[in-house]
Amino acid sequence: MLEGHGDDIGKYSRIKANFSSNVLYGPLNDGLRTHLQERITTVTHYPEVDARTLQTDAAAAYGVLTDKVLATNGATEAIYLVAQAFSGGSATIFTPTFSEYEDACRLFGLQVRLQSRETIKDDDLFSTDLVFFCNPNNPTGLLFPADRLKNLLEANPQSLFVIDESYIEFTRNTTSILHSLTIHPNVLVLRSLTKTCRIPGLRIGFVVGQAERIAHLRRLKMPWSVNQLALEAASYIFRHSQQFVPPLPLLLDATTAWRYQLEAVTGWRVHPTDTHYFLMETPTGFTAAELKLYLVTQHGLLIRDAANFRGLTPHHFRVACQSSEENQLLTQALYQCSQTGL
Repeated sequence: MLEGHGDDIGKYSRIKANFSSNVLYGPLNDGLRTHLQERITTVTHYPEVDARTLQTDAAAAYGVLTDKVLATNGATEAIYLVAQAFSGGSATIFTPTFSEYEDACRLFGLQVRLQSRETIKDDDLFSTDLVFFCNPNNPTGLLFPADRLKNLLEANPQSLFVIDESYIEFTRNTTSILHSLTIHPNVLVLRSLTKTCRIPGLRIGFVVGQAERIAHLRRLKMPWSVNQLALEAASYIFRHSQQFVPPLPLLLDATTAWRYQLEAVTGWRVHPTDTHYFLMETPTGFTAAELKLYLVTQHGLLIRDAANFRGLTPHHFRVACQSSEENQLLTQALYQCSQTGL
C-alpha cells in the first residue's frame, strides 16, 4: 500500500504536532547525528551488497548466531521477502493489523485467511503456511501474552509464524519470542530500529529465525537494499545501545494519563493499549477522515485516519503520545470538536 499509512506529513504545511506516527517523539540522538555527519562521504561508495557485516552486531544484540539474522530495508522488506518465499501458498492474518502483511501476500499470490484478533483461542489450529502476528499490534497497541503465543506455536508446528515485534520496546512486558527460537523453530521474528531510535527515514530492520529459513530469504533479497547511511546508523546504535533505551515508564504513564484526559473531556471512546499509541473513535456526526482534515487545516495537528485498517470503521483514528505540550494541543482541539462539531 503506497498511500494510506500514517506520518503523511509531507502532504501538509505548517504542522505543529504529528500524532500520526508511532515513532518515539523527540529529536535525533546527538551522537548519531554527529556520526552520520562524519560518515556522509561514505555514500560515494556502494553499501555492502547484503549488509552482512551489520548482521554480526545485530546477532549479538538479539542473542543469536549470525546466520540467523538478515538485515532488511525496514521490517517491510522482510514482510515482502517472506511472502515471496511462500509464493502461491497461504497465510492467516489477524485483523485489524498492519496492512502490508495482506498486501505482500496478495502480491505473491498467497491465499489469505482473515480472522479477528479478538477471536483467537490458545488451541486454534491453522491450515495455512504462514501466520502473521503483530505483537504488540498496530494499530491497537495491544500485546498478546507470550505464554498464549507459545501455546499457538506448539499447537501449529506446520505453520510458520511471522511475529512482528517492531514495537516490543514500547511495552512493559518485553518478553520477546526471540528467546524461544530454539524451542519453537516455526518462527520468524521481525525487528526494527526505526521506532525507538527515531530513524524511520533510513529504513533499517531485521528478520531473525532458523538459519535455513534466513538463507532462503537471503537468496531472494535484492542487492544493496539497505543504504549506506542506514548501515552506519544501525552500527552506531548497536555499539551505543544504552543511548537508545526509550524512557518507558514515563512514556507509558504519560500515555495512560492522556488517554483518561481525552476520554473525560470529549466523551468519545478511547481504546485500551499496552503501548504509547492507541485508537479513538469519533462520534456519529463526522468521520475520522473529516476530523483529520479539520485538525490539519484549523489547528495544524496531524492524526492517523484508521478507517483503512480491516475490521475498523470510518470513525476510528489512531494517535501516539507526544510531549505534554503537544498532547495538550490535541486535547484542546478535540474538546472543541466535542462541544461544537467540525
